[in-house]
Amino acid sequence: MTAVVNDLPNFERLPARCALAGAALLIVCLACAIHDFNDFYRAYLIAFLFWIGVTLGCLALLMLQHLTGGRWALIIRRILEAGTRALPVMAVAALPILGGMPSLYTWAQRGQADPIILAKRAYLNPTFFTGRMVFYFACWLALAHFLNKWSREEDREGNLPLWMRMESLSGGGLVLLGFTLNFAAVDWVMSLEPRWYSTIYGLLLMTGMSLAAMAFVIVMLIWLSAKEPLASVVTPSYLQDLGSILLMFVMLWAYLEFSQYLIIWGENLSGEIPWYLRRLQGGWGTVGLALLFLNFALPFFLLLFRHIKRRMKSLLFVALLVLVTRLGDMCWMVLPAFGDLRVSWRLVAMVVLLPLGMGGVWFGYFTWQLQRLPLLPANDPRMKGITEHAVEPG
Repeated sequence: MTAVVNDLPNFERLPARCALAGAALLIVCLACAIHDFNDFYRAYLIAFLFWIGVTLGCLALLMLQHLTGGRWALIIRRILEAGTRALPVMAVAALPILGGMPSLYTWAQRGQADPIILAKRAYLNPTFFTGRMVFYFACWLALAHFLNKWSREEDREGNLPLWMRMESLSGGGLVLLGFTLNFAAVDWVMSLEPRWYSTIYGLLLMTGMSLAAMAFVIVMLIWLSAKEPLASVVTPSYLQDLGSILLMFVMLWAYLEFSQYLIIWGENLSGEIPWYLRRLQGGWGTVGLALLFLNFALPFFLLLFRHIKRRMKSLLFVALLVLVTRLGDMCWMVLPAFGDLRVSWRLVAMVVLLPLGMGGVWFGYFTWQLQRLPLLPANDPRMKGITEHAVEPG
């Protein structure tokens, strides 16, 4: 078989154009919010949660790949690594969250008199909140730094201990990621309603992030597979593997959502059930049903079929559907927390434009990082098996 050409990808001006377009959208949203920043911060939080979810989901999947050693992940490894290298962008994007704390979180507002919120003051206060956020990003950046550093060294040297080192780091790294993400979920989302709590909330958010990252990676892989070197190695069997993993995350997300709903609704406690009441009344109830269908029922049904997972167009449709509905899920989780929310045209526009703007900057940086390394690991010992089986029998 002819050796696979594994040159550096070249996206020409795409990274710069995406970043400039994204920055322009962010500036437009900022200009529209100059008289009232409440809607801006709420929509901004949704955009931030979506893109930090894709970024950290890539980090989780990258470490999972190093631990399992599956060949399915080698063809998406460079996509995952480039996704983790976008963490500095998200660290900068987190700064407006700190600036908007009083607009987003009731516990950060002055003159708070609620005894339940005051009892949590030792944990829910702006100084400790900021310190925890710095700690989270320090941990995530350190994990991404070493995994990418050793991957580059492996490309240059082909040293087996580097592969073993990445595997060892990934074991403890997944535990650290799970620990920090659980607390981040409490800080960023659950504390929007500080009187309410759920012990499964962090795991639910982590699963949603992994689901969004898996859908994004599939979209990127199909886009990149039109050219070498991926055109020679992306086969229907690998697409089927990735589609099956996407199905697994869809099922896990639905299971956790139902488990949380069943426990809280069954207990019928006055401190917990209002969270669902706010999200099941009026228009939010319709949004919830749409999410149930579009983020679970339809993808679950489609991904059961082998031929759908093995065809690029059908798998691309499912992945894009999941990716869009993940943004809808963020809206459903965040916006009802603010009570009788006035859904103005400005808020609707920002909920659409801010994720696109932040996504433009993120995607521009992501593609710039993606073209810095070959799209396939050069010296990973498992790559031999991939190139040998790149052509399937008819």
